[in-house]
Amino acid sequence: MSDLPRVIQVVGDSGSGKTLVVERCIRRLRARGLLVAVVKHSHHSPDLEGKDTERFTAAGATVVLFASRTSFLAFSGPARPLVRLLPVDVVLVEGYSRRAFGGKRFRIRRPDEVTTVVGRVLKVAPRRPTVASAVLDGRRRPANSLWRLVLNLMAERHVREVRRP
Repeated sequence: MSDLPRVIQVVGDSGSGKTLVVERCIRRLRARGLLVAVVKHSHHSPDLEGKDTERFTAAGATVVLFASRTSFLAFSGPARPLVRLLPVDVVLVEGYSRRAFGGKRFRIRRPDEVTTVVGRVLKVAPRRPTVASAVLDGRRRPANSLWRLVLNLMAERHVREVRRP
């Protein structure tokens, strides 16, 4: 089993039920103990004119991450390569009808298809967390931390062990 997150994309017209599908999938996947991230496509820019995030983007940053005590938000840059680096088990992508994210893709056409699409999504989602914990420096660390990101990056590069010089 890969330590990279499974990417599942839900596409459809406005009002078709995409958000409801993603919302129900989040609840069901969390009940399995999985860590879930969501990428929501929007036609609106979150940058505020003249604020730091816009200035960093204008300066050439590929991605600008905004973090506060209660929030974490990515501004600008291509979302597709970033989703594979998220320290989660599943990434649900809502929207991006004209762009594939390299995972399974489900189309919803009408709100009465929500239950059916949720079932299809859950069939391709992992059954259990990919990494429960890691032992680093002799201490067990939870998988939902910065260490999970490190482990995912190591797996992507096929690194099995890191030693101090």
